[in-house]
Amino acid sequence: MSIATVSGFLTAALTLVGIALAVLVVSVGIAAFQFFSENRRVRVARREPLFAYYSHLAFS
Repeated sequence: MSIATVSGFLTAALTLVGIALAVLVVSVGIAAFQFFSENRRVRVARREPLFAYYSHLAFS
């Protein structure tokens, strides 16, 4: 294997990893936005602070 072959392989592999990471970040961002927007009405109706409501929601 020459340096050019290894360099090309690493470039392609890192490009694919970067694309996969970007897709993951966008997916998590969309899911988080949907989660927080769905639970906002309930939290505001209960007049609970942000941290208290979501920590109770996560650990109950």
